[in-house]
Amino acid sequence: MNVNYLSLVILLLVFSSIQAQETGELVDSRDGKTYKILTIKHELEGGVFVTRTWMTQNLSYQVEESFCYKKQRAYCEAYGRLYTFRGAIEACPEGWHVPTIGEWNLLIQNFGGKNEAGLALQRGGQSGINLDLGGFGDPGSVFKNIGISGNYWDSEKKSQNTAGLISVQKDSKEVHHSLIGNWHRNSCRCIQDYEY
Repeated sequence: MNVNYLSLVILLLVFSSIQAQETGELVDSRDGKTYKILTIKHELEGGVFVTRTWMTQNLSYQVEESFCYKKQRAYCEAYGRLYTFRGAIEACPEGWHVPTIGEWNLLIQNFGGKNEAGLALQRGGQSGINLDLGGFGDPGSVFKNIGISGNYWDSEKKSQNTAGLISVQKDSKEVHHSLIGNWHRNSCRCIQDYEY
């Protein structure tokens, strides 16, 4: 058997075992907006599998602590709303939540790890998660980096005033995790609730 052919078969088997996917839609009953969703089957250690269902579009439900980039509705329509940490926690529809760092890490690890998954997670990447580069904002109404970076809350509050943030950059394979003031304005993806 040709070595290149064998390598391709092994790659396809690995790819299919960690990235079995099923697409669908979620209609938010609160405002009638429809979001594309993706269910990914992940292989854990010892041949155990779990499935997680993610929105593949940025949340755009209006709550008090949510904003359009540069206060322009067209940005909300293209990239979803930007939320403070509290706004993001409040905004996910019933049965969904802001991902934990553990849920983000599972996704990141299954697409190459923090040094490789950045492009796979972005719009058009192999993961199908389609993270948008929606930039960010701060309380002074300064908005930056649309089309350059995508910044997403994780649900774990690190202190009274800080929370976790997952970031991807245009043309970069890296995924960054950092702590940031919870008053900043970032994008939100929701993941479906599940039983442990």
